[in-house]
Amino acid sequence: MSDAAEVPPGFVALPARGGFTERNGPWFEKTETDGRVLRGLRILPRHLNALGIVHGGLLTAFLDAAMGAAAWRASGRRCVTLSLSVDFLSHGRPGDWIEAECTCTGFDSQVAHVNGRLYGRRHSIMTGQGLFALLRPGRALKALPSDSETSQD
Repeated sequence: MSDAAEVPPGFVALPARGGFTERNGPWFEKTETDGRVLRGLRILPRHLNALGIVHGGLLTAFLDAAMGAAAWRASGRRCVTLSLSVDFLSHGRPGDWIEAECTCTGFDSQVAHVNGRLYGRRHSIMTGQGLFALLRPGRALKALPSDSETSQD
């Protein structure tokens, strides 16, 4: 199964931003006509745990990133996770297409509150609530070297 096998219509690949998303992607995004933004992920063999189901850490990280994106879209500011609470409802299997739908329920000058959920074609997988610290406007991102730039030959 290739990384982009059977991506549903309207989803476009997101650029990998750092080693984690390079190794655990590709991740996809779609904007609905009503303005909702969905994130998508095809479960590949590298996403599985020893039981042959998708690793809970990957699901949590995927939902966390989608929730952070919802906070950014609502506030116009980049953010970092302060608190994240998730509830596992089910699991994912190889080949499943999983989507994240997240909503920023409110924000002030410092924090954003976000609710999210992950679901597959057949069932809900996870719900989550998060609190995100909004970074000051204009804060520059520090560029990190890629793995190839830091490896010793």
